[in-house]
Amino acid sequence: MNNTKKWLLIFATIFMLAGIGYDIFYVVTFFQTPAAYRPALFYVIYEIIAIVFLLTAAILLIYTLWGNGKHFRERYRYFVTSLIISICLNLFSVSTILMIISIYFNDSVFVFPDKKQAKPQDKNVVDVSPEGTPSEKEMKIQALRKMKEEGKISEQEFQDELLKLL
Repeated sequence: MNNTKKWLLIFATIFMLAGIGYDIFYVVTFFQTPAAYRPALFYVIYEIIAIVFLLTAAILLIYTLWGNGKHFRERYRYFVTSLIISICLNLFSVSTILMIISIYFNDSVFVFPDKKQAKPQDKNVVDVSPEGTPSEKEMKIQALRKMKEEGKISEQEFQDELLKLL
């Protein structure tokens, strides 16, 4: 998962948890207000149901991000479930909008090669090991190529020696 998508989903989770906190505050204040000034009981029941579902969506979203997003593709169905729950409860919440935006970002990571590795390869250039020095096999292959080009060994001998090395 790339960093943009990861941070969008992290912020979506934070805003979702903040929304859960606000809903809990609303339920608590409902019971603290005098009965004459309370809204209908339906609103509190809806908020309690919303808290349960949003908590479930937040847990699913955290699970998809667990492990720095390495397993996002395998856990994509949990992200979609979290998104659907969030859309059903509040389409215009910040967390829902961030999750919808994150859909449009690719979840793969792009690795750009170093400038040293991006050079075009020449046939006569010796390949180097990651440490920067040619390995023993590579030096022997280069010597065999040189001997073949100078005519010291035939093509068949070159192929035979190459097979022995590999």
